[in-house]
Amino acid sequence: MKAITARLVLSLLLAALIATTGTAQAAVRVGGSSFSANGMLARDHQYSGPCPVALKFDWGVISNAPATVVYSFTRSDGGRSSSARSINLPPHRSVPIVEEWHLGANAAQFASYSGWVDLNVEAPNPVVNRISFTIHCGSTASVRVGGSAFSANGMLARDHQYTGPCPVNLQFDWGVIATEPTPVTYAFTRSDGGRSSNPMTINLPPGRSMPILDHWRLGAATPQFANYSGWVELNIEDPNPVANRIGFTIHCR
Repeated sequence: MKAITARLVLSLLLAALIATTGTAQAAVRVGGSSFSANGMLARDHQYSGPCPVALKFDWGVISNAPATVVYSFTRSDGGRSSSARSINLPPHRSVPIVEEWHLGANAAQFASYSGWVDLNVEAPNPVVNRISFTIHCGSTASVRVGGSAFSANGMLARDHQYTGPCPVNLQFDWGVIATEPTPVTYAFTRSDGGRSSNPMTINLPPGRSMPILDHWRLGAATPQFANYSGWVELNIEDPNPVANRIGFTIHCR
């Protein structure tokens, strides 16, 4: 009788163990997250540069057992997933869940814009994990004048001086360098009060000097131009202000 009772108790314990194992629920958690901007990991979840920018939010999700994870996203601008999504997870291995957001413009609103994206796991257990970020929209390119030259009638003029018949064709040449690809807006002013009618634009590659030129046909065989000094100034307006002046003297004969 005791042996039968012991076997019965053992059978009940095994049945309970099997039932408990069979009904155990998988549980998921977020093992880590990352934030990228234009394909590069963003330090301190910050981005500074031209906009719009392609943002990527990446969560590593882990399950303790094979599971189908149902999830959605919400965003700080009020956006949310149109419908829930699902992914099948193996046990004990991090699997990425990714959301992307194309955001920003080179405008005051996004000069210093902070936001967030929430991953909302709905099943097999509720989990919410937020990635916060800040973007600073605006070109980080800067330009400088690497050098300049002055020519008269197609010949480089020594010491920025010309002596000879007039009128003479003067050329002013600036080598402009940008730190990254950028459009440069510029204009000219002259010592006689002349100036560009409208700003001009040139697209610069990074790290390579590109010429910006201006021409001036000037002078006559009169006392006014026997010893005439003047200048032309390059005025870069964007992406950063730069002014560079080329002075010259002509002696018309």
